[in-house]
Formats: sequence, structure tokens, C-alpha cells
Amino acid sequence: MTGVITDYVDLAQNCLQGQTLEFELNGYDTRSELLQALQDGRIDLIFHANQNPYFAETNGFALSDTLLTLNMAAITAKDSFDENKENTVAVEKDNFVLKAYLSYNYPQWEVVEYETSDAAVKAMQKGEADCIVSNSGTVSDYLKNNKLLSVFLTKEADVSFAVQQGEPVLLSILNKTLTSMPTAQFSGAVVSYNVSSRKVTAKDFIQDNLLTVSLIAGISFFVVLCIILDSLKKSKRAEEKSKKSAEQALKLNQELEEKQQELQNALVEAQSANKAKTSFLNNMSHDIRTPINGIMGMLTILEKSGNDGERAKDCLNKINESSKLLLSLVNDVLDMAKLESDTVVFGDESINLDQVCKEITESLYFQAEEKGLHVIGEHDDYSGIYVWSNAVHLKKILMNLFTNSMKYNKVNGLIYMSMRTIERSEDHMTCEFKIKDNGIGMSEEFIKNELFTPFVQADNSPRSDYNGTGLGMPIVKQLVEKMGGTITVESKLGEGSCFTVILPFKIDTNARPEEKEDFNADISGVRILLVEDNELNAEIAEFMLTESGAKVEIVNNGLEAVQHFEASESGTYDVILMDVMMPVMDGLTATKTIRSLERQDAKTIPIIAMTANAFREDAEKCMEAGMNAHLAKPIVIEEVIKTILRYVHND
Repeated sequence: MTGVITDYVDLAQNCLQGQTLEFELNGYDTRSELLQALQDGRIDLIFHANQNPYFAETNGFALSDTLLTLNMAAITAKDSFDENKENTVAVEKDNFVLKAYLSYNYPQWEVVEYETSDAAVKAMQKGEADCIVSNSGTVSDYLKNNKLLSVFLTKEADVSFAVQQGEPVLLSILNKTLTSMPTAQFSGAVVSYNVSSRKVTAKDFIQDNLLTVSLIAGISFFVVLCIILDSLKKSKRAEEKSKKSAEQALKLNQELEEKQQELQNALVEAQSANKAKTSFLNNMSHDIRTPINGIMGMLTILEKSGNDGERAKDCLNKINESSKLLLSLVNDVLDMAKLESDTVVFGDESINLDQVCKEITESLYFQAEEKGLHVIGEHDDYSGIYVWSNAVHLKKILMNLFTNSMKYNKVNGLIYMSMRTIERSEDHMTCEFKIKDNGIGMSEEFIKNELFTPFVQADNSPRSDYNGTGLGMPIVKQLVEKMGGTITVESKLGEGSCFTVILPFKIDTNARPEEKEDFNADISGVRILLVEDNELNAEIAEFMLTESGAKVEIVNNGLEAVQHFEASESGTYDVILMDVMMPVMDGLTATKTIRSLERQDAKTIPIIAMTANAFREDAEKCMEAGMNAHLAKPIVIEEVIKTILRYVHND
């Protein structure tokens, strides 16, 4: 016998730390016979049953923790299907597993039973029922009939073991194996049954792509480590603040009765800080584990994919996407922290609104088309208009709104975006930015009470398909308000949403169109002193730069950089790439020391920061220390080369 359950048995043996657990696998012709055997005590457990506590209790069995999660789909002969309506679903009478799923997740649906699954399908085709429901693995079998339509349901099926009531020991053992078993390892075992039989050595493929795999794994580890350290630091600060406030309030209360209100405020502040800490850790723990599990699962599949090169390539693409999601989560958390602490620097620069629109549409149209969404965009002609604003913050506002319209849209959905001038004088103008979709929409209560609350999503279920921290809209609202604008929302459940942002701008009447620089992206022979304390980061940078033709010398901290530069002859290095946070001597101090040396090239050699400190104020500190430019990690080699050429070949 083969299948998911046999893989579970093999994996479970390794999770019991030397204890022995023997399984005897019995098969039955029908699900009814299977359930009856469990109720009669002829077998100890069933695989599988769906999570439905009420159904389990009424049928005399208990459920284990979730073993795996299945995506479910509705198959219908109708032109459209809405899972939120009161639908009629045809079900095989014997299929108690599916009936448990439906009664738990869609209690508003009417379940009509048929003797066989074929009879249920025919009833759906004749219009006696609105749909049948199947797991995603069997959808393609039904779609061979081109008259049928599949719609994936938002509520997944949580699969578990069913154990006879009164067997707490067995239930505890099963839950222990599920807790101890690596999620990625079992997920890999499940997926491996769909893998092609072509034989490819996974070891050879990984060796050929070692740098890519190592880079993605390294970035993921670094991001997770930063989040953990930041969370611990914030937790410690919150606890110290709470303790100090409570002690101070208690002391004042003992000395003077009139200080009672001050004590109460301190206690409320302490409780609020602790609640915020708990909410942050809970949300981030879930959202960070999601892409990490994806990375680990894809690596497991990569090991088992044999000679299937296409499968391995798909795994690497998904690992890359999960890494980007991790980076996005970190950026959202850092942005929110800066906004709440009021430390974001809102420096204005002269920007062309037409260029901003072009960059946003070029970036997002392709993503929308990949998701099967239709985009309509229109805006006034801003080709010769420059205004004083912050391009980064403006792009973040519009891209967050557009991304939400993609994320919470429907299949073949529509997104409309526009930008127009609603008021203009000689030196000021007010613009309206509108993004509208026909997606899932939001309730009035959610918009009023929760839309702009951190860590909250319209679909906030524990297993929501809509990945993210729930920080996007709070960030948008704070950015809009700090830029002197307003944001309004119109939405209706099941019909879509419309976001309207109105921002005032001061016109730059002295602006001149920028001329594009023509860079020859060739750094062959450029001599680079790379200052980087992290071995993995240094290896990555060295590889990318060497591949582009540069000659690279690596030192591990700022002091070594100063010593190497001071001991070298004038002209030995063309440029210095400097990390900022390093042991012994940091990059800012090292830069100031080099600039102060009594030699001519110490004043002129380009020093470029390459650091994970990515905020505007961080870049300003680098400039104040004597650096020429600032690049944020993770590095983009094209930007690094472009920056090097700007200073090395700038006569």
C-alpha cells in the first residue's frame, strides 16, 4: 500500500524518540463501513476526517490536530458562482468527510444527498444542484467536460485523524507526532506523488545553482534574524517601560491620594504596551513562518525532484518569491515603526508626476496581467510639470493601494486607476488619485473600525489566503496625512472597493527636465576594496563584482579598511564599498578616518555605502561622514555597477 498515510507512518516512527508505535493498515469498500468500524471499536483511528468538532462529537469520535490542509473547489455548470450565497450542493450520501467540511464551513448551503458520486455530478449538470465540491487535486478530471466551470473556495479543508472517543492516550500520541514532525518534510512527501518520473540528480542541479540557493537561504536567514532581534529588543523596552511606569504610579499613590489618576494612566499604558507587544509577536510569528515554511518545503521538494529540471526551476522561483515576501514583511514593520515613532524624514525633492505614474504602471501592469486581471488607467498630461514632493512615499501609497486591489480581487477582475488635477494655481496644484476594483469588497463596519488598524485584514481568518502583515493601509493613511492629504474609501461586500487619495503639491516653477545619463555597464579592471564583516554577504558581493570584470579585495571591518588603504600606494584602489555596521570599527568612523589621512587620494577616492540601514536618515549620515553614495541591501548588482561607474568614470 502506498500513499500519504504510508509516508506519515514512516515519518511518525522518527518522531517518538525511541518509542515504538506499530500501525496496521485496514481498507474498507465504503466510507460508511469505515466509520462504523471505528464506532464499533474494530479499528482505532481513521484517515482522514475534516475538522468539524460538532460532527465528530455526534458521531462518537474525536479529532487530532491538523495533519495537512487541502484546497477545495466548487464545480458548477452555471456561468458564475458565488460561495457567499445560499447554494445547493450535491454530495454522495456515503461521503461523511465532505459533508462534515460543508456543514462546518458553509452552513448556509443546502446539502442534497445522492447514492453515488456519479449521480451527484449528473444532478449538478442537470441543474438540480448549483455545484459539487472537490479537492483541487481532482478538479482537472471534471474540467475535461468543457461545459463545467471550477471556482476555488476561500475556505480550505483541514485534514486530521479521527479517533474513537475514550482514547486520550492514542490521541495524545498522534498529536505529539504531528507536533514533532517537520512540516516541510511531510509537505514534501505529499507533493512528491505529483512529481514527474524523469530522473535528474538533485545534487547535480543544486551544485550547478549553488550560489542562487545559498543567496536565497542566506537572505531569508538574515531577515528572520533581524526580525527576531528587533522583536526581542522592542519586548525588553516595553517591559522596562511598563515596570517603571507602574512603580512610579504606585509610589505617587502611596504619597498623595490626588495622584490616583496618574497611577491609573500608568497602569493603562503598561497594559497597552504589553498588548501591543503580544499582538506584534503573534502576527509576525504567523506571517514570517508562512514564507519560511514555503522555502523549507520547496527545498525538500528540490531534494526529491530527481531529474526533473522544470520542477527544480519552479521550486527555485517559489523560494525566490517567498524571500521577497519576507523582505516585504520586514519593510512594512520598519515603515510602521518609523511612522508611529514620528522619525520618518519627509524631505521634498523635485519630481515629475508623469514619470511617477509611468514607473508605477510599468511595475504593476505586468503583475496584474499575470493574475488574470484587467487594468484600465488614465491620467492628465503631466509631462512638463514638476512638483515638490517625496517620490518614494508617493509611490508607496499608490503601489500599496494597487497591490490591495490585486490581492483582494476576483478571477478575471477589473482594476481602474486614474490621476487628475482638481485644482491649480500658479504655484500650487491639488491632484486626485483613484484606484477602483470589483473584488471581494469590505463591510462598512470593517472600514469604520478596522481598515486602518495595524495587523488587521478584511479576511483575518487563521488560514487566510491573503498573505501580509495587515500594515499596508495604516502605512498609507499615515503617509497621506503627513503629506497634507486625505484618503476616502467606498466599498461593498462582494462588489469591490474604491480608494480616493487627494494630495496638495507645490509646483517647481524652475524645474528643467533631467537628461538621462548613458552608462556603459562595464567595470572590467576596476579595483575595489570591499569592506564587509559578514562572510556570506562578502562572498555574494565578490562573486557578482568579479563576474562583471572587477578586481575585488575583501577586508572584514572598518579598521582593516583604514590599514589597507593607508598601507597601499596611491591609486591602488578605484573605489571602496563600505558596510556601515561592523565590529572593531564601523563604516562611518572608517570613512571619516580615511578622509582625514594626509594623502591626496584619501580626499577623492569614491566611498559607497552598502548597508541594511535603508532609511533616508541613514543615507544622510553616510553623506555627512564623507561617503559619496548609499546603496541599501539586499544589493541589486545593476544599481551597484551603475553607482560605481558614476564615480569611477566621472571625469
